[in-house]
Amino acid sequence: MTAFVENLFSLSTKLLKRDLAKSRQKEVVEGYLNIIHDNKPSVIDYSVEYYDDKAYLVVIFGIEPQKILLSEHQLTFGVRTYLNCNCGCRTNALYLKNGVFGCRKCQNVHYTSTTLNRSSRHGAFLYKQNQILKLMTQRESMNRIFYRSHYSKRFMRWLGLYGRLGLIDELVDAEKLETAIHR
Repeated sequence: MTAFVENLFSLSTKLLKRDLAKSRQKEVVEGYLNIIHDNKPSVIDYSVEYYDDKAYLVVIFGIEPQKILLSEHQLTFGVRTYLNCNCGCRTNALYLKNGVFGCRKCQNVHYTSTTLNRSSRHGAFLYKQNQILKLMTQRESMNRIFYRSHYSKRFMRWLGLYGRLGLIDELVDAEKLETAIHR
């Protein structure tokens, strides 16, 4: 059976953002994550250790700890930390499958939307429904849609994606609301 990205736990740099910032300052980093794995609540313990002037994220899940090399990339506005898979792939997220963390390529996982044939009527319908569900959950997670009496950038991006699906009712409502506010 094919595993999908949406059904697996992902250990991401976004999830560990604060701890990775501490590790760049060579501070002690230890923590845990409560997750659902195989429909059961589980706990992942992690820490950052240093060997030969390299930082490793040590993840304890199951019997043996797994060491994940952390690499840094200098940007104009700071530093970005990446997780390195055992295959050498540098990524932002590693997926938990069969008790081991790995990249999408190593774990052979795909997105649900890539399995649909969008050129058939049935596939196009399922694809559109899948996109609508994603947009609905994305909208639920937004805390605010206004910033300084205008729509936030995040909400505008969401509206654009909603409009690309051909669903104009939300766009029309948003436009009416903004014109009513700025009168």
